[in-house]
Order: sequence, then C-alpha cells, then structure tokens
Amino acid sequence: MFTLTCPRCQKNSYSSNEVFFQACPYCGFKFSRKYGSDRRLKERIKQEIPLGFSCQEQHFEASTIDYSEKGLAIRIFGDPPVAVGDTIDLPIGDIQIRAKVIWVNKVSDKSMVGLQRLN
Repeated sequence: MFTLTCPRCQKNSYSSNEVFFQACPYCGFKFSRKYGSDRRLKERIKQEIPLGFSCQEQHFEASTIDYSEKGLAIRIFGDPPVAVGDTIDLPIGDIQIRAKVIWVNKVSDKSMVGLQRLN
C-alpha cells in the first residue's frame, strides 16, 4: 500500500499502485506517486475494447484500458516481448493503429502498456 500526497491540496490518500494516475479523492487532481502530476493535454476515455495482435510471431489477447487522440493504455494477457521504444500495430475495430511503447508495467500474468499513437 502506497501513501499518496496530493500535490494540489496536500492531503493523503492510499493506493495499491504507485504508477497509475489516480484522482485525489478530496480535490480531484490527477497524479501518480511515481510520475507526479498528469501531464496529458487531452482527456482519456475509459473503455475496454477487446483486441488481438501479433508481436515477434506470437499472438496476444489484449484490451484497451483507456484512450485519447494521442495515446492509449492497454492490458495484454500473457508475457508479451514488448519494451519501451518498440513500435506495435494494433487492430482496434476497423482501425489499424501504429503506436510507440512509452511504458510497460508487468503484473503477474499480464502487462499494462502505455502507448503513443503514431498515425
């Protein structure tokens, strides 16, 4: 359990994860213990969309966590060989998205991956 001190109101809250951006329960300011204030310029839309993709000749099942005009976060089931700086192609519905891996957080049998859209 991590203590999170809000940079805006200075009140403490708690989280089981120091990486993901949480909204302060007191003032609503978005921040993470590890990365500080949320620097995103565009609001992300939380929506889970199932998808499958191939990486290094292996197929992986995944789903979106959230997305915006410039990026998205996905949950990948299994242990995908993706690393920061890699470029991957994702079919989401009728759209093919090319994205650069910005961060990877591996948790037991799945990985959370932050992506920057390139197209």
